[in-house]
Amino acid sequence: MRKLKTIRKSLISIILGILFVIYILIVSIIWGRIDPFNTVMIFFGISWIIITIKINKICVILKKLHKIIKVFLIFIVFSFILSFVAVESIIVYNMRNTATADADYVIVLGCQVDGSVPSVPLWRRVNTAANYLKLNQNTKVVISGGQGPGEHISEAEAMKRILLRSGIDEKRILEENNSKSTMENFIFSDSLYNLHDKNVIIVSSDYHVFRALSTAKKLNYKHLKTLPGKSQLSMLPVYLLREYAAVMYYKLSGKI
Repeated sequence: MRKLKTIRKSLISIILGILFVIYILIVSIIWGRIDPFNTVMIFFGISWIIITIKINKICVILKKLHKIIKVFLIFIVFSFILSFVAVESIIVYNMRNTATADADYVIVLGCQVDGSVPSVPLWRRVNTAANYLKLNQNTKVVISGGQGPGEHISEAEAMKRILLRSGIDEKRILEENNSKSTMENFIFSDSLYNLHDKNVIIVSSDYHVFRALSTAKKLNYKHLKTLPGKSQLSMLPVYLLREYAAVMYYKLSGKI
């Protein structure tokens, strides 16, 4: 009976690993690329399957390790799980709208453009900002994003086109088109438009709000609220996984 339960658990674990790999591959196909993060995730999924199949042999090897090494490995695993749960909880908690009416500025953070076509996350960010701007006619918008590989126009230019089609007056649109990262979004925008002491609403994808807000605070922006663009539910798991890695990198490098 115990052996049957063990086999059942192993089978479930293998199926979950296969589904995870398939999910990452589907995401990569949708994005049209397999980037380094997705490659790591595919490797993780395959490793999970292999570990499940070879678990008995692995347990034998682990039993032979020195006690200090065992304690160290347990500490590493526990630390990772704890940090993952804590960071993801903070990210999810911050995926909410705190925006108030009549802000001085809305700053929309850039995201990938495929040639000259905005990605879905970028479109959702800009559409969210446009809806706010229509209700708050005195608020100006700063669109921040440079031009990266595979982009025929800057992210700021792509955002401007969406805003103009949404009926936003061009006089209210301020561009920053040199930034290549979240930190540069805020540094370059502030250098152009002196935003750090203004009432600013940050518009970004929901999963990205915490890192964006933390970065702006690190750069001494004083009066901040957030307005998240809702992510596609089917894509949210991989976005959250990527964001955990990004938040940890920003934290360890002192950017937040």
